[in-house]
Amino acid sequence: MVQRRFPPVSSVATMAALLLLAFLMSAIHVQAASPEAGTVKILGFKYEGDACPPGSAEGAVSDDGQAITMMFSKYTASTDAGVDRLRKSCTVTVNLSYPPGFRFHLGTVTMRGYAKLDAGVIATAQTSYYISGIPGTARAKRVITGAFDDDFEFTDKFNVLLYSECNVIRDLNLISEVRLVAGLITGRDDDLKLTQELAIVWESC
Repeated sequence: MVQRRFPPVSSVATMAALLLLAFLMSAIHVQAASPEAGTVKILGFKYEGDACPPGSAEGAVSDDGQAITMMFSKYTASTDAGVDRLRKSCTVTVNLSYPPGFRFHLGTVTMRGYAKLDAGVIATAQTSYYISGIPGTARAKRVITGAFDDDFEFTDKFNVLLYSECNVIRDLNLISEVRLVAGLITGRDDDLKLTQELAIVWESC
């Protein structure tokens, strides 16, 4: 009778573990969740609106490509002059550059600034975005209720998942708006800037 020899159990287990590890590493490589660091850039940037006069806005994308930060040095909504209702807005158009094989949507927006509101007074801050050529608009809204007299930092989710197209880069359009009945919303005391940080959520496609 011919005796068959089998590898030791420990060797079989080791080989299985190595094969599983190789498979998982391959899957992770193929299904990369986001572009490599340094590959997401802003190629174009323009803005307009009564809340962002020329020379008062700037934008930057984080090194890891996970966030866009907007900074406004003249973004002030105030009713000190006796106006009953006041609305200020700014529209920013961003031309992002990123590697093929990915699409994105914006997940949250974090707004930092200063507000002064009397008791019972309500102010709203809304951020919307849409992608040129793609139907739909996503919105995130924050309601601030007085009495309030301090710097603020609020993070809000967008109400829908509005995706970019795969392998087609189109302009990202950001619209910010502040509405007041009475009071003041402006930049923070420390740097006099109102800022927005928009989280970018990437997917491979």
